[in-house]
Amino acid sequence: MKLLLKSVKILIYSVLLVSACAITVFAHDRIDHGQYQYHWNHNVGQYARLAVRKNVTDLTSADKTAFVKAIKTLKTVIPAGSKLSIYDQFVAIHIGATRLIHNHKGHSNGSVQELAHENAAFFPWHREYIRRFEQALQAVDPNVTLPYWDWTDPKALDVIFNDDFLGSNGQGVTIKIPNQGNFTGGPVPGAFSAANGWVMNPALNIDADTGTSLGTSLVRFLQAPPASDYPLPKKDIERALALNNYSLFRPALEGFISVDEQGKVTPGGFLHNYIHGLVGGVQIDASTRPVKFKGLGTMSNIPSSPYDPVFWLNHANADRLWAQWQENGHKGSDFYPADGQPYGHNLKDLMWPWDGGMSIPKATALGDLLSLLPNFDSKDLVRPIDVLNHRELGYTYETREKETRKEFYLWDKF
Repeated sequence: MKLLLKSVKILIYSVLLVSACAITVFAHDRIDHGQYQYHWNHNVGQYARLAVRKNVTDLTSADKTAFVKAIKTLKTVIPAGSKLSIYDQFVAIHIGATRLIHNHKGHSNGSVQELAHENAAFFPWHREYIRRFEQALQAVDPNVTLPYWDWTDPKALDVIFNDDFLGSNGQGVTIKIPNQGNFTGGPVPGAFSAANGWVMNPALNIDADTGTSLGTSLVRFLQAPPASDYPLPKKDIERALALNNYSLFRPALEGFISVDEQGKVTPGGFLHNYIHGLVGGVQIDASTRPVKFKGLGTMSNIPSSPYDPVFWLNHANADRLWAQWQENGHKGSDFYPADGQPYGHNLKDLMWPWDGGMSIPKATALGDLLSLLPNFDSKDLVRPIDVLNHRELGYTYETREKETRKEFYLWDKF
């Protein structure tokens, strides 16, 4: 793709703020949020049936309505003892995972690192994270599952960014992009506007450059250059899926590198990362050294990007492609690094926030950070090895199910 960035990352990681009370919605035990309950554990065979995640373009009108209703319910339900809605708690968790301090044996020197991005645990951490979000949705409506956004599907944009689903592009702000023209974006109207109740917590929605609040409105600059090409070429996905080494596959699908047929690695903003920029918008100042870039909208501000509900569709697809890669000869722990990674990223490392308090987020702009952290169940422990098999977590993808049914049909013919 001509306009894919080849020398800079599209996305920004920066000063992080966490404003959360006890985030009990992430515990393994049964949690009561008034009339909403759900239960989570890793027991194999626990689920009577697998939840099936559909391609967003296959959703019925009823599917879309139920998904939006469940999301908006989580945005309005505030658990007892918390100042944050369930949805905002999930946003706060994503923010916290982008900058961690390890305070346990062997890591007591104040080292700070990313857990959710830029290293091996990107896939397992987000698999656990979005599955728990899906279960929170199912506490509202047991028939709701996370749809996925196939980045190669040309119909997906019209389905997703429609008034009957996740709303349109933003409006009211025009930006001029050199040699490209004028492009419009801004606060999103409709069901996900602040006027209709989609009010973002200003203490969580923080500008990645300045540390100042980005306000309360969901913002999009859909398809503003340089992240304007869509759909993504199928060959880009195929090249990533053809990689046999997890240490290459992960950054290629996450989108920090592209690997061509000859094995040449090009840094930039691709695939999952590119979609964040496609929705949120990114500005590039190539006249500076190093090149400066700035996210324009909510999806481009990575720590608080879950405030745009499109986030869940993007990550469901990244998880789907990881599952496809695993089932294509890369199953199990042999295809995930056992050691040699920063803490939290190795096969049997505990991942925050499901680590019994071994690590804490860092947000230097806050005063007493510890007083703002949620209290997690000390028995709520999750490692990458625990989430390598998505079916054991109780869900699968419709594409995989269709392929399985086709295989059975062909076998029966013989």
